[in-house]
Amino acid sequence: MSAVLITGWSGAGKSAIAAELARRGLAAVDADSDPSLARYVDPDGTVVPSVAEPDLDWLARNSWQWDPARLDELIRAVAPETLYVCGNADNQLDLADRFTLVVLLEIDEPTMLSRLDEPSRANDFGRTGDTRDVLCRWLPGYQRRVHDSGAICIDARQPLDQVTDAVLTRTQPS
Repeated sequence: MSAVLITGWSGAGKSAIAAELARRGLAAVDADSDPSLARYVDPDGTVVPSVAEPDLDWLARNSWQWDPARLDELIRAVAPETLYVCGNADNQLDLADRFTLVVLLEIDEPTMLSRLDEPSRANDFGRTGDTRDVLCRWLPGYQRRVHDSGAICIDARQPLDQVTDAVLTRTQPS
């Protein structure tokens, strides 16, 4: 089994990369689009429903996590192909042993904010409740932790085709 994690903060382009990789004929999943994989859990690990306008207290109490069994199922389903898992979760580094490589799509705060405001954006995270404030506060620390874990870093401020080409150049065997 082989899987590559393509991660980044909100607005980094994970969903767009997943769609582009699939368009190019590769096995890719937008982790946020699978409710059996990505979901909010409370401190005890119990799945909790998301709320329309999450405030700082709710966001501090609950975390966005991937279900390890579902992740394993998705990876096995495409074997022997490589699965590109495009997403971000609070427990992704705990699941790093499932991935042969981790790619970090790096962005800066102005790029993130601009992308969050795009009308074509598929979800409202970063536009509702206190999510925008949380994203701005947590962006530097998130990118630092993933970078320090040994991830391959790619400048995701570039056009989608250039970022996708950079991902493939760094993750596919020569």
